[in-house]
Amino acid sequence: MFDRKSAKQRAKVTLKKHYVVFVVACLLAAIIGADYTSTLASAETKTTEANIVENLAENGSTSIGMITADEVLSSLLEGDEERAVKASDAISQTQNEVKIGALSLGAGKGILSGVINKIGSGGLLITIFQTIKSVSNSKSVATAIFIVLAALVYLSVTVFVTNTYKVAFRRIFLEGYNYDHVKTSRFLFLFRVNKFIHAAITIFVTSLFELLWDLTIVGGVIKHYSYYLVPYIIAENPGIKTLDAITLSRKMMDGHKWECFKLELSFIGWEILGAVTFGVSQVFYSNPYQECTYVNYYVWLRQLAYDNKIENIELLNDEYLYKKASEDQIKELYSDVYEIMYDDIHLEDCKHTGIRGFFEDNFGVISKYDKDEDKFNTAIEQEVKINEFKHILALNAYPGRLFPIKEDEKNPRLENVHYLRHYSIWSIVALFFIFSFIGWSWEVLLHIVKDGVFVNRGVNHGPWLPIYGCGGALILLFLYRLRRKPAAHIVATIAVCGVVEYFTSWILELTKNTKWWDYSGYFLNLNGRICAEGLLVFALGGTAIVYALGPIIDNNLRKVNQKVLKVICIVLLVIFAVDVVYSNEHPNVGKGITDYGDNTAVVLVDERYNS
Repeated sequence: MFDRKSAKQRAKVTLKKHYVVFVVACLLAAIIGADYTSTLASAETKTTEANIVENLAENGSTSIGMITADEVLSSLLEGDEERAVKASDAISQTQNEVKIGALSLGAGKGILSGVINKIGSGGLLITIFQTIKSVSNSKSVATAIFIVLAALVYLSVTVFVTNTYKVAFRRIFLEGYNYDHVKTSRFLFLFRVNKFIHAAITIFVTSLFELLWDLTIVGGVIKHYSYYLVPYIIAENPGIKTLDAITLSRKMMDGHKWECFKLELSFIGWEILGAVTFGVSQVFYSNPYQECTYVNYYVWLRQLAYDNKIENIELLNDEYLYKKASEDQIKELYSDVYEIMYDDIHLEDCKHTGIRGFFEDNFGVISKYDKDEDKFNTAIEQEVKINEFKHILALNAYPGRLFPIKEDEKNPRLENVHYLRHYSIWSIVALFFIFSFIGWSWEVLLHIVKDGVFVNRGVNHGPWLPIYGCGGALILLFLYRLRRKPAAHIVATIAVCGVVEYFTSWILELTKNTKWWDYSGYFLNLNGRICAEGLLVFALGGTAIVYALGPIIDNNLRKVNQKVLKVICIVLLVIFAVDVVYSNEHPNVGKGITDYGDNTAVVLVDERYNS
């Protein structure tokens, strides 16, 4: 007999150890519709078609709470394009009017705003429908094609996103059952064992069987519990054949369906509380708590099946989900990591004192690459690898190398793309020009795509936008000490860029009585001085520069003869200085640079450079 009380007590202990990961796992399951969908349904407000039409007719607009993009989709599926357009316009109007004090939630301008408007208002669906209609030259044909496309998209998302996540997030909980640490990278477990498509198909076939049994009403309820364990079985052995997984679940649940129903029913109080709290209690506690309990139930049924020698039970062969490997096994399998641990090169031994040590420790910059720096890089690479496996070596995380199916590990070529590196002064200068050129190319390309003309962006005349180069260099230098904490680094990047941009705008307006940039109408803008779109790009760009782009470029710069690199940098600095002096008297101005038409969108441009 399954002991519910003991299982729930253990579930609480497990949840406490993995709280953040488990909460996120269940929340994602609810968002994409894999499980716990009642969480979001608790806070969802719907209205009838009559109410929507009445609001549109009387007010010409409506609140987001009264109409959603779902109504746009349903109208298009019915072939009622006019009604869909009215609904979309009503949503867009409401979105653009929302404000909280000085903070505007309006979505009238900008790339991010356009995306939010298109998706949130259902405008993207209307665009697709109208495109199909213009090509087919028939409204009825367009409706039919749109229905087919919608069905294909829905089926693809269901099979390859929703279904696979049903397996992936249960793998997270299974590993948390016996181990104290679960890495977020384990969400990609199915990709690492190359069983992503197989898992998707297995869940799809199981769902199809359930759907067919649902037609018999009573049979649907019974088979729901017969196939209850399929996601857990695949999470343990993603290589198992589809019909074997279904059959094994059916045999393991034989005689336990009513028991499983009572286990689900025991959480009815939490479901009621979730409805009362509009899903808050479910998100932050009851959903992961339930899943921890169900994992305990699966483990108990698995052991019972082994005791009863159920046919094909040996297919559940991931024994190290339920017991920890010995230290000797880990030492043998991870001997390469142990060798690094006992290497003579240690990070602490590579640090310097004095001025050099100060700049290395606080800004990550050195005067030149030498043998000491080579030692430091080796030590960093070793530390990165040790940190990747440290929880496994301590027997606190699942040892992937003991999994019956070989898992893909980190590409060896990426091991030297470490972000805790030092940059030489000349490497920083080179990166400044590279980032400046990338920024210039990006904005020039946007104008070519948008307006069909070449525009030399920026106040200077050369092929560079210094704001991008300065931003990249400053992030690499002044946020060096935060590199070990990516989340803090991203927040710091947003904060620093936001504060600098906001107060620069304020001071310029105060002293010059002129606005060099204005984000009014952009999504989440603050007094028109900063906006979510700019800060989001700063965060993404800063993250890419520190953790990927910067290290990759620096690896290639180190291959260049350093004397040659120095000469190139000096020549570029001289040309840049001449450009700056000349542009101070004869700034680069004109259409698309300082002269924007009313219909021209401002796209992530620092207008302070176009003064």
